[in-house]
Amino acid sequence: MSLASLIISAGSPFIPSWTDLRPFVAELWLIGTMVAVLLTPFFATRKANLICPLVALVGLFLALVSMLVVGAGPEIVGEHLRGLLIFDGTAFVWKILLLLFTGGVVLMWYGTTAETMHEGDAAEFFLLLLGATLGMSLMASTGNLLMLFMAVELASLPSYVLAGFRKTNKLAAEASLKYVLFGAACSSVMAYGLSLLYGMFGTLQINEIAGAMASGGASSPLVAIALGAMLIGIGFKIAAVPFHFWTPDVFQGASMDISLFLSAASKGAGLVLMLRVAQTFAEAYGYNPNSSVLTMLAVVLSILGILTATAGNTAALVQTNIKRLLAYSSIAHAGYVLCAVALLTKSTTSEAGYDPAALSVQSVLAYLAVYFFMNLGAFTVAGVVERQTGSEDLVGYAGLGRRSPVLAICMTAFMVSLIGIPPLAGFWAKVNIMLALIGNGGWWWAPAIAIGVNTIISLYFYLRVVKVMYLDESTAPKLRPSPLGAAIAMVCSAVLLLMFVGWTWILTGADHFGTMLHPPTAVSTPVIVVDR
Repeated sequence: MSLASLIISAGSPFIPSWTDLRPFVAELWLIGTMVAVLLTPFFATRKANLICPLVALVGLFLALVSMLVVGAGPEIVGEHLRGLLIFDGTAFVWKILLLLFTGGVVLMWYGTTAETMHEGDAAEFFLLLLGATLGMSLMASTGNLLMLFMAVELASLPSYVLAGFRKTNKLAAEASLKYVLFGAACSSVMAYGLSLLYGMFGTLQINEIAGAMASGGASSPLVAIALGAMLIGIGFKIAAVPFHFWTPDVFQGASMDISLFLSAASKGAGLVLMLRVAQTFAEAYGYNPNSSVLTMLAVVLSILGILTATAGNTAALVQTNIKRLLAYSSIAHAGYVLCAVALLTKSTTSEAGYDPAALSVQSVLAYLAVYFFMNLGAFTVAGVVERQTGSEDLVGYAGLGRRSPVLAICMTAFMVSLIGIPPLAGFWAKVNIMLALIGNGGWWWAPAIAIGVNTIISLYFYLRVVKVMYLDESTAPKLRPSPLGAAIAMVCSAVLLLMFVGWTWILTGADHFGTMLHPPTAVSTPVIVVDR
């Protein structure tokens, strides 16, 4: 036997090629940016708080451009790094949205809370923000149990610190402690479930575990326990019921920019991860609508979605703090998207001629795109008002229509879009999910009706904000928002209006890239190309 053969048989070190690294160029840029942000204070000691976010913005921009240059062509779609990571259209779209949104968070920081940060803290702050973004980016590409756990923890651990970054604020310290304790409990349960899966099936690859279950390995009660434990870990990131209790307290205690980041990026990453895991199991069972496992998965996800949306909306009815109101709002919207994720388990072509599983991916990606702009705008206005008035209570919004007409108009647009009323994109995002559910008939009407009922419930607390701005009297002086804060709010409002008008283009783009996750059926053609 030759020396080369001996080395190979003994297990040579794996050195990834550019083909393996190319799909994850955005993550490489994020890592490089984290190093650059950490080193910036050594070269700019006096203006580090201004330069560090600029370095973060440049890194996010370069990561975004690199993703657009690489694209999502069939030559790089599939498994990489020995199956640890997956790259496809869904991961591509999610990373584009995440990078854009994180860049918006940095700009929002400039326009709202920058002046309140102690000199010298920016390097740590943006290092943690980029680290959490890196973890959330990897969550969309995991195809391995170990990588799943590492990605979730990489997203969670910096978030714990960010929630309590206002070191002298008692609410921030309390929020961080609650977040850590709740997150540690859920992560421990998830780690136990993942270890059970590995022990039973002898592999870390999620597709191999799903394939073994489809071949008759799903009979043990331990399998259900393990999958339930994994669901708890992902449900924590989504803030799905009953793992949502941390959300309002953490949002209230964290700074406005971190509340914004957690409200959309964290939940979006969890939903895309849930989408990935559900698709893997559905694919292993051949998208068989008669499969008891897929039916159970669809029922569980649908019930979770209904309960999450209902809990979020009903709890928001009594909130007077804008952060807590938007926290419960984010829980409700996560519930809506969970109902769309449940569709992924059903791939039989409907009477209307579309593939529900392909439409599920499309609906989730399109909804997240709209939700990012709705939340970015709403939290930016809330941050500007908090900065000007020193209050997070709705009382601070009294007379805002007179004190700052531009902010009031923008906030009205965001509230209307969050409800799902035309002429803003939130209407089409919600209608798209409801039509997809209704198109399947049968018990799928239940989550569609639940979304409709919850939309009616949400009218009260969203329109209450509008009522306070225009009908409540206030003797407070006029607001003078920062130009950047007002600009972000106006741009988000304009984007939501344009997305409403060009909704067909959004669906086409989401379908083109998103359904690359979905294998071919009678009506869907994009497919992952896996080179084994």
